[in-house]
Amino acid sequence: MIEEGYHPVPQGMLAAVVTHLVCERPIDPRPTPPGLRLVRETRMPAATYRDLYRLIGRDWLWTSRLMLGDEDLTSIIFDPDVELYVLDSDNGRLGMVELDFRDHANPQIAFFGLAPNAIGRGIGPWLMATVQRMMADQGAERIRLNTCTLDAPQALRFYLRHGFRAERREVQIFPDPRVVGVIDTDAAPAVPLL
Repeated sequence: MIEEGYHPVPQGMLAAVVTHLVCERPIDPRPTPPGLRLVRETRMPAATYRDLYRLIGRDWLWTSRLMLGDEDLTSIIFDPDVELYVLDSDNGRLGMVELDFRDHANPQIAFFGLAPNAIGRGIGPWLMATVQRMMADQGAERIRLNTCTLDAPQALRFYLRHGFRAERREVQIFPDPRVVGVIDTDAAPAVPLL
């Protein structure tokens, strides 16, 4: 257990507080915004996945999947118990959702994100309601997800407003992906590079 007080984070490392959330009752459905389609991807090439993942998560330092080789990445996203959805629009891809049913008792929204040009347009509430309904229709009684202090500042409030409740917290310390070269050094300008 971490003792109360300040604890140094080594040079080249990051620390984040991770909040684990659970939803036991999906929110009410919302009408689909015009021009949007949620499309299931079953054979997305690893490079295409990484491009979309970078587009959505660059400013929040999403890098866990960027650190995987092609074989390890595709073994996850092609797993029959993992469902990958892309939010398409008339103007290109606007987001992605990855649902992980590998632990059937505790299905999880592994990734839920919008491209920068889709944030603040009212798309998120519709997407979350749609995802929750899809998971409930597959028998999920409790939907899990987590967010951390490196995610968008509004992320935790968004999840709490959309049926989730906080269950527990952890501190995660890991190499800064900008230092190890997994993502460019200009990523996440709100997080100083040390």
